[in-house]
Amino acid sequence: MMSETKETPEDLAARHRKEKKELITTITALKRTVPKGDKRRKKEATAEIEVLEKQLKEKHAAEQIAMDEAHSANDATDDGQDTPGAARMPGGKKNKAKMRLQRRAEEMKRMQEEAEHEAEGMVDVTAVEAEAMNTLAASAGLSVKEIRPDGHCLYSAVADQVGAYHSQPSATHLEMRSRAAKYMRANRDDFLPFMTHDSGDMFSEADFANHCNRVENTADWGGQHEITALSHALELPVHIYQTGTPVLRIGDEEYGAKEPIRLSYHRHAYGLGEHYNSLHKTV
Repeated sequence: MMSETKETPEDLAARHRKEKKELITTITALKRTVPKGDKRRKKEATAEIEVLEKQLKEKHAAEQIAMDEAHSANDATDDGQDTPGAARMPGGKKNKAKMRLQRRAEEMKRMQEEAEHEAEGMVDVTAVEAEAMNTLAASAGLSVKEIRPDGHCLYSAVADQVGAYHSQPSATHLEMRSRAAKYMRANRDDFLPFMTHDSGDMFSEADFANHCNRVENTADWGGQHEITALSHALELPVHIYQTGTPVLRIGDEEYGAKEPIRLSYHRHAYGLGEHYNSLHKTV
């Protein structure tokens, strides 16, 4: 029976390099989901990136320690064997391996202690917010339906609502994106004067055109501009529930007699921050 192939130090180093490259790809994708001009989302995405980097660093350190332990044992075995015709040096590779292992173990311990210290003072705001949202929804005869956190959450939640309550079961997030972008393009003067960059500079015509293109064709998160556009495009009011604030009602003046689209807004969901879910009636 053939023995299982073990990972060599060279294999480990190659895998670590690959995982670092994959993390860079993930980080780049996260950064692209942050809309231009949204400082809060940028800050939250940065925090999520720091967590991912720290987790990978700790994982690699632990794996390196395990590899060093294995080779330290091998070195000790080698040193215990006499080589004919050769003088045996005191200590030798065994002492070097032991010192290297000790240094890595101390570094790993320090990193773990820092992580534990940070965790002690942290409140699980995601869990607190989720519990508060469930209570708020229940008080209104609603329940939260989780929507996938993939950058399309606003549009997916709206699609879920029109499918459940407005006889459009085949509605998709892509259709909602297209309808929002189409409305914004057709009503540019209702949006362009209120859109700015991080610097505070107003959007140009080209900036607005690019924004509408990204609404339609990328996974950029949606915000109040896009919610307003969807309300008008669908001719439906949109009610947004958020803990600690009154229900935000968009489109009530024009379409208040119709069944509203009901969404829940979460500031601390899924590490990246702002997220929308769909609210279903319980009765």
